[in-house]
Amino acid sequence: MNCKQIAAIILAAGGSIRLGTPKQLIPWQGMTLLNFTIATIKESGIEEVVIVLGASADVIRTSLKDTQLRIVVNAGWQTGKASSIRAGLNAIPGTAKGVLIFLCDQPYLSAELIHKIIQAGEESEAKIIAPAVGEQLSNPVLFKKEIFSAFYTLQGEEGGKNLFTRYPVQKVPWKDKRILLDIDTQDDLGKLA
Repeated sequence: MNCKQIAAIILAAGGSIRLGTPKQLIPWQGMTLLNFTIATIKESGIEEVVIVLGASADVIRTSLKDTQLRIVVNAGWQTGKASSIRAGLNAIPGTAKGVLIFLCDQPYLSAELIHKIIQAGEESEAKIIAPAVGEQLSNPVLFKKEIFSAFYTLQGEEGGKNLFTRYPVQKVPWKDKRILLDIDTQDDLGKLA
């Protein structure tokens, strides 16, 4: 399993209610946070990238710089994360041996981390591969094809972490605790360096 066999799904459908402005459009590293996430994924060598939009879909779509993306608009985004994951899974190629699920608001994501997760996936029998800072698991998470069907049992705000108790998880040690930061509130925004 290498980068060419992995698809990426970026969950970018949420309404950013607590932040008060679309987190996807926050300026970061000379671009928007969502464009930074896309660029980092592409830098890792993953070619199949699916973005799931919902709230503010039209505005966010016009901000996207990369035209080689598969964009899916989840009309049911308000029902929760589970429907966005399913919308993304329905859009990836059937040949994908795994999917890495990304949040759209991880400013300290790196291609190096993505490579480590994929490499661990090649070497492990585990169906789920997740970075860990100490004992705390983070995103992005790699899910192997054999368990894709389990996502269709999730409801509402349930996401990939709901599968961690059902399947073995291989942890990928990661020392940079900033990977744990995602941008949900104005306080989180203040932590960007």
